[in-house]
Amino acid sequence: MNALPSPSEFQSSGLSSSPVRAHSGALAPDPVEPPAPRFTGTAGAAPPPAPAPNPGISCIRTEDGTVILFDRASGRAVSGLTRAAAEARLRELEGAARPA
Repeated sequence: MNALPSPSEFQSSGLSSSPVRAHSGALAPDPVEPPAPRFTGTAGAAPPPAPAPNPGISCIRTEDGTVILFDRASGRAVSGLTRAAAEARLRELEGAARPA
């Protein structure tokens, strides 16, 4: 009959690179909360305290800081480095779309 291995045969020296075998018997530290993102979006946040200057335009700021404006009435979207730049670009497009 095969004898069961003794418990000492299963103990690890703790020198293995395997994450399973590297456990030396000490308790793992408590999980650390991840750092806050550098840029935070507004998805799911409370609405702004004041009404938007133009309720027909949505404004999104991406993680890299780019501002995207979407005009729901015309279906146009523009982007810019700042909100002012994106608004100026949207006005240019609206002016170009009007018949002369």
